[in-house]
Amino acid sequence: MMMRPALALLVTLIAATGCVTAPEPKTAFNADEAAFVHAEGRNTITGQAFLRRNDGVVVYAAGSDVHLIPKTAYSTERMDGIYRGAKINTYIQSPPMPDGYLAAMRDTRADGEGRFAFAGVADGSYYIVTTVEWLVGYTPQGGNLMEEVSVKGGETRDIIMTGR
Repeated sequence: MMMRPALALLVTLIAATGCVTAPEPKTAFNADEAAFVHAEGRNTITGQAFLRRNDGVVVYAAGSDVHLIPKTAYSTERMDGIYRGAKINTYIQSPPMPDGYLAAMRDTRADGEGRFAFAGVADGSYYIVTTVEWLVGYTPQGGNLMEEVSVKGGETRDIIMTGR
């Protein structure tokens, strides 16, 4: 009978590990600081996002939304909380987005091979975020990928997003 409380505690602890939420940034979101994302520029950012499964099969971000997020004090603190120094997040949930945050980014969709492009990008530093997921049984695998990129002077940057 002593096993029941221990088993209940174990189940609770296992369930709780899947519910980790990143802390809300202490820095307030400032739409004016992020407005450069919508300015017309001469730069282009292209890339491809994928993950390699343990069995060696490559899974692309096919059909996934890809977000171009301006690097600001708020977005930097948010990315630090979500990714914690890594380029992949497999279990930490994002904190709620403040009003105006979604409007302060550009979006596109990856093609069947996980390729994406943003044209007319203004000079500046950005985060690029997307998702690569697949199912094993009914369990989702993969995660969210993030890369940091800076552009200026009409350059084209090609990035590969693999979580490394």
